[in-house]
Amino acid sequence: MEKIELLKNKIKSFFKNNYVKNILLIVFISLSFGLIDIYLRRFGFSYIAFYKYTHLAPNLFTLSYIIIIIGIIYLLPKKGSIIFLAISNILANILLLAQTLHMKILDRFFAFSDILLGKEAEGYLGYAINKTDFKVIAMIIISITLTVIACLIIRSINLKRTKKYYLTIVLIIIIIVPLTRFLAINRLGKKAEDPLAWDAAFKPRNVYDDFNNQTKSLEVSGMYELMFRSTYLYIKDQFINNNKKYINDINTYLDNNKKETLTNKYTNKFKDKNLILILLESVDNWILSEEVTPTILKLANEGLNFTNRYAPAFGSGQTINSEFAVNTGLYSVGNTKAIYNFDKNDYQYSLPNLFKEKGYTVNSIHANSGNYYNRSNLHLAFGYEKHYALLDDKNKKLESSKYFKDTTLATDDYTYNIIAPNSDKFMTLVTTYTPHVPYDDTNDNCSNNPYNLNIKNDKELSCYRNLVKTNDEFLRLLLNRLEKDKKLDDTVIVLFTDHYTYGYDNQDYVKKQKKTTDTNLLQNVPFIIWSKDIKHQDIDTLMDTADILPTLANLFGLDYNLNNYMATDVFSENHENFIYFPDGSFYDGKIYSNNLKNANEETMEYVKKMSKYVNTKIKINDEIILSNYYKNKEKYK
Repeated sequence: MEKIELLKNKIKSFFKNNYVKNILLIVFISLSFGLIDIYLRRFGFSYIAFYKYTHLAPNLFTLSYIIIIIGIIYLLPKKGSIIFLAISNILANILLLAQTLHMKILDRFFAFSDILLGKEAEGYLGYAINKTDFKVIAMIIISITLTVIACLIIRSINLKRTKKYYLTIVLIIIIIVPLTRFLAINRLGKKAEDPLAWDAAFKPRNVYDDFNNQTKSLEVSGMYELMFRSTYLYIKDQFINNNKKYINDINTYLDNNKKETLTNKYTNKFKDKNLILILLESVDNWILSEEVTPTILKLANEGLNFTNRYAPAFGSGQTINSEFAVNTGLYSVGNTKAIYNFDKNDYQYSLPNLFKEKGYTVNSIHANSGNYYNRSNLHLAFGYEKHYALLDDKNKKLESSKYFKDTTLATDDYTYNIIAPNSDKFMTLVTTYTPHVPYDDTNDNCSNNPYNLNIKNDKELSCYRNLVKTNDEFLRLLLNRLEKDKKLDDTVIVLFTDHYTYGYDNQDYVKKQKKTTDTNLLQNVPFIIWSKDIKHQDIDTLMDTADILPTLANLFGLDYNLNNYMATDVFSENHENFIYFPDGSFYDGKIYSNNLKNANEETMEYVKKMSKYVNTKIKINDEIILSNYYKNKEKYK
């Protein structure tokens, strides 16, 4: 018994020792912050296996932040240290949860600029929380527990806080943190000699330097460095004006890549006709059927059905990215402020401006607030005379867009007359709403619908089918009303989907239906052009969302110059028959540059050449937007 008591006393004495307490404090803090970062990188690696979580570089970056946190704790008084540690850990765990949910829903992590979309995500918080799994909750509990223990240790530590003490802590931070970060960057290896080369996107150092692919960036740098560096780059972009350089880059590119705006057999096909351009929210190819979407299939089978159209997910919000692309012939920029904040840019060559020059009435309409994605301002910048945001509209105030049925757009006189006004010629953009997430009982359109398109034991699929059916019914009702009002003969209906159904929880099912597991290639979604007098064609030419603008401009006989866009007319001889994605990859129908297994030397030479061209296009696209090129291009000539 005496030996046991002696052992107990030794253990108590050991843990009462200040040195031991300090060591334990450092260990517990390191584990509480380090484990969640490792967990997140391991979680991300299961989606996109680029840079393994066991590599030294991201762990060194994370260590540098842990040293800063520990240093601040030792500099603050006890109470302040505990408050700081608790808040820091709560924020870290919130970030962990948010990143895992973002990856589960969108197949990518987010950076600082994406946080600016937080307001737009508020309405889908419940849907996101439903996707939280036990593993991440367990990780959060472990991290919080470790932090609580660390806080208790802080309370029991006695420190002599002399000037030498404070100086030592500051020197440790100043010396060790930069050294750790230097070693981390060094461990990322060499970067590609040419930043636009085909393999640049596969080199960890290039990924870190460019920092325009959030998922890869997190894998090479860790959770904390992702947020710090993306914040730094965002702020840097706001205060450093590179307009002269950007405009010189753009002018050089345009001089070397001039494209003639050619006519073809489709030129002026719809001259002086009306256009109703309809964005089909989340209506994916795999959901199309006679049972769910008879109207969409009717339009596809009677009109021009583009089977190889893709909606590459540039920027943050995929819907606003597609709206931006179809209106401007450009794509959203990455790693900077959200695209809807570029509402002061000059978009003089936009689709609505081209129609307006021909005497068209041009408007847009959506069942949401005009503040959502800043549409009220951004759409005016595009050239629309007015954006009708139905949640704000005093003439047609909606109680909530959460349960809005797209059929209302066609049945209500007020909204119908916005879509098809009594003017000589009109062009209207309709952004539909109903098939948006959530796909569960929290969506009133699922629990109370008249279609009964339910699938046994699959509430989510049942919900999605019924929502898409509502969208299809809107089209049927709109066509019938246009016919009744004798407007259909002079009106072209264009349908395009904003993105694939990333919000549908059973992504394995989606991938099976679409016969691909690649996030980029999943973006193959509908694009249909229909009018009463068009002859049906299934068109398998590869195209993307930005190509819709010059294609429609050609069909309607609008005055446009192809060199004002990064896109091309699908029917033109100079159409670029390939698509490209935000990660710099491309697909030409045969070769996908993210899958080059067993590629021969000839193929690799082709990939190198194409990849450089694609990366240049992405760079120039971003510089056009960042420099407000169409307004400022004359300044630096």
